[in-house]
Amino acid sequence: MFLGMVAIFLVGTFVGLGGYMFTSSDVSEAVAVVGKTKIPYMRFQVRVNQYLDTLRARKVDVTEATIKEVKQGMLRDMIVDELLAQQAERAGMRVTDLEVAMSIRNAAAFQREGQFDQNIYFQALRYAYRTSPEDYEAQQRKALLAAKLKQTIYFGAKVLPEELREEFSRANAGSDKDFAKKKDEFSAQLQQQRAIELINFYLRQLSTQVQIQQFLDEREKGA
Repeated sequence: MFLGMVAIFLVGTFVGLGGYMFTSSDVSEAVAVVGKTKIPYMRFQVRVNQYLDTLRARKVDVTEATIKEVKQGMLRDMIVDELLAQQAERAGMRVTDLEVAMSIRNAAAFQREGQFDQNIYFQALRYAYRTSPEDYEAQQRKALLAAKLKQTIYFGAKVLPEELREEFSRANAGSDKDFAKKKDEFSAQLQQQRAIELINFYLRQLSTQVQIQQFLDEREKGA
């Protein structure tokens, strides 16, 4: 039953419900270009503003320095996700329509009383995300692709049981006191650290193979 509902939702998004009546983002003004793919400045602005709104809702003091830091971090994240999505596609990874649909249905921003609401979805895309269903769902597919590659890298950074005690001792000045009590937490931390090192190494390699251009300063100046 659920699979049928998801399939209907996907068809409805593109056919007969006004999906193509939205105005797609103008990609002529890019904040960055990764390979041959443009990252639209409008999409970047929307994400930055949403993040800043979240900070303000949490009573964080949003200064000019905060805004600059958020913009730089957001641009970096969007470039990284685009790089990873492209590489995942080259590696033969795929995201199904069902996976895209489930990610959208499970998003709290598109729900009313815990259930997906199609009207809220369309309104949010038009007024908050300023994009079309077609474009948004393409973005979601790329984000899921990037996430799949990140997950693959994370599991590739596994910690072998026989090396765990040695690494724990090295991190604690040669002592393995409390190893039995802390080994699970330490193992998770070590795997995360290795995954970060591995993905950074991977990204450095990718950045030498794929041309990356940034235009944030030009866009901010109205160029």
